Amino acid sequence: MKLSDFKLTAKDFGTFGRGLQRPECVWTDHDGVWASDQRGGIAHVKENSEPTILGTGIVEPNGFSRRPDGSFVVAGIGDGGLYVISPGGETRKLLDSFGGNPLGAVNYACADGPGRIWLSVMTRAPRWHDALTQQKPDGYILRIEGGDCEIVADGLDLTNEVKVSPDGRYLYAAETLACRMVRFAIRPNGSLGNKEIVGPETLGRAALPDGFSFDAAGNIWLTIINQNALFVIDKHGDVHVVFRDMNEAAVEAMAAAMDRHDSTVEHLAACTTETGPLQLPTSLAFGGADGRTVYVGTVVSGHLPTFRLPEMLE
Repeated sequence: MKLSDFKLTAKDFGTFGRGLQRPECVWTDHDGVWASDQRGGIAHVKENSEPTILGTGIVEPNGFSRRPDGSFVVAGIGDGGLYVISPGGETRKLLDSFGGNPLGAVNYACADGPGRIWLSVMTRAPRWHDALTQQKPDGYILRIEGGDCEIVADGLDLTNEVKVSPDGRYLYAAETLACRMVRFAIRPNGSLGNKEIVGPETLGRAALPDGFSFDAAGNIWLTIINQNALFVIDKHGDVHVVFRDMNEAAVEAMAAAMDRHDSTVEHLAACTTETGPLQLPTSLAFGGADGRTVYVGTVVSGHLPTFRLPEMLE
């Protein structure tokens, strides 16, 4: 099946897990499915039982990833801290300031091998939604490695998830309020090259990308949070809408407010729908025995929406 022909309907979605609290980010590996959890750590998600929480004390855990040693690096969006959770659950704060100033609204911690972390910061303001009224974008990406920290990209318009490409050559980022995906070449010394736009200049009016993941063929799957949607940017840079359950009036109201630089969290919250399978989707990860089950993170559901990919998708 061609990627351009693949579409999902509401009946194609299932659910996985229960009893989750704000599972904004989802991760899959040989140990199963993990999601960030409002109770202060990472939830090990079970199909038919309550989750097990690993870690404690993180205020509003958000984007996270796993190191080769089994530990997790976690962005605490509620308190502006970068944390490490050991395989046994011990939690310690790794960083909460840089250059004598608070980090700001940290979003996603990307473990790149055993010793490097790329940390996305949505805005230098303490709350991410402060960026909705700012005239000048001030999101940035921080590299933490060998005890050193450096800002390697700056002036981003609400930096969301950041991930290293499968070949290790690029750092990709969702630039949410700019409605686009971007990437930076990773240089041998750990610095980043110039920002490059991936796909179109814009994904559409008020099409806000939040999280993303690479499939086995190298396509980029995106969650569009305010449109309750899933997009794909293929290897040629073309965009495909796989699923969208948009509250059109609410999305347009948010778009108009964004134009005036006076949008609010309430504008985003209003973009939910009454019965749709996706409600403010924020991340996704491929897993299952064959790698074709997709788990979707969300800020409002107590479970993870899921769907299946066809065996052959080009």
